Amino acid sequence: MKQKTAIICLSRVNGGMELASVKLARLLSQDLEVEFIARDNSYIVNRKEHFENYNVKVHIVEFLSNFSFKLIFKIRKILKENNIKNVIFLGASEMKSIYFATLGLNINFIIRQGSKKTTSKKDIFHKLLYKNVNYFVGNCEYMRKNIINILPIPKNATVTRIYSSLKLQENVNFKALNNTIDLVHVGRINKGKGQFEVIKACEILKENNVPFTIKFLGDIQDKNYFETMKNYLENSSLKNHVEFIGYTSEVKEYLQKSDIFIFPSLGEGMSNAIIESLGFGLIPIIYDDTSSSEFKDLGFHIHLTKENNVENLKEILLKVVTNFEEEKLKAKDNHEKALNIFAPEREKIEYLNLLI
Repeated sequence: MKQKTAIICLSRVNGGMELASVKLARLLSQDLEVEFIARDNSYIVNRKEHFENYNVKVHIVEFLSNFSFKLIFKIRKILKENNIKNVIFLGASEMKSIYFATLGLNINFIIRQGSKKTTSKKDIFHKLLYKNVNYFVGNCEYMRKNIINILPIPKNATVTRIYSSLKLQENVNFKALNNTIDLVHVGRINKGKGQFEVIKACEILKENNVPFTIKFLGDIQDKNYFETMKNYLENSSLKNHVEFIGYTSEVKEYLQKSDIFIFPSLGEGMSNAIIESLGFGLIPIIYDDTSSSEFKDLGFHIHLTKENNVENLKEILLKVVTNFEEEKLKAKDNHEKALNIFAPEREKIEYLNLLI
């Protein structure tokens, strides 16, 4: 029997890291006691249904800055009172506080990284902050290498890779061919997620008289970026082809009614959105950045851009719709592969192997 484990995610937003922390807590709670430490007024805390029917106890912490005595003492109190022996931290900003919160507690400390870091942390100060980390986990091979390149790895620490998992539907009603090509993008409305690039790329479909729709699923987190796109569409022939759905709990329903998953996002880890699209047999068109090529290495039928720009997207998109029937057939095979490679039981076992 593994000992009690705390999962810490102190972000307020709704994104891949936050969803990954919730999913990991649910998975591990099947085999051990899990305490979840989250920030007040956060997406994780505000959606009560996250942990309904799961053996997960949620602790809420309030703090004003990433280095906070209040945060240090609160986390330390939770760890001691609940006799926590394992900590899995998803994040980076609060590392200074977590270092002092865990200092001297004999914690098996695991850091899980799922987004690309670009600034080296190998200075003396960060070596101190990371010196008590036992395991660094990248959610894909690219992230494992990024950890080694960027973070200071203590002598006795282990750097490993555990692919993200998702509970995918075993039985999928693949969208049948019809007179319209339906595209979908899943991600918060933010410049780095590439929604504007999608809109501009879809102009090639209009120019070639291809009937299509494009739906964007995700919170509007950058209002200025959203307004810029809306203003652009007002004077565009694409206006009636584009729909911003916003946040929805019906992502699976939209995916099942789509043909192409288009995702020109930079700096992603092993994106849950891409995995879900594979599970529904969609044709993914994504930027060849960070971990994207690993999907191809794993045998999935996907399309990767070369230069990661709108012209690349246009070229690939037109090629896909020109050979659409063949593309749909090839993409169906992604479903079975995704069920096997991204199975939750596999991810759970790999994390359990790191716990004491």
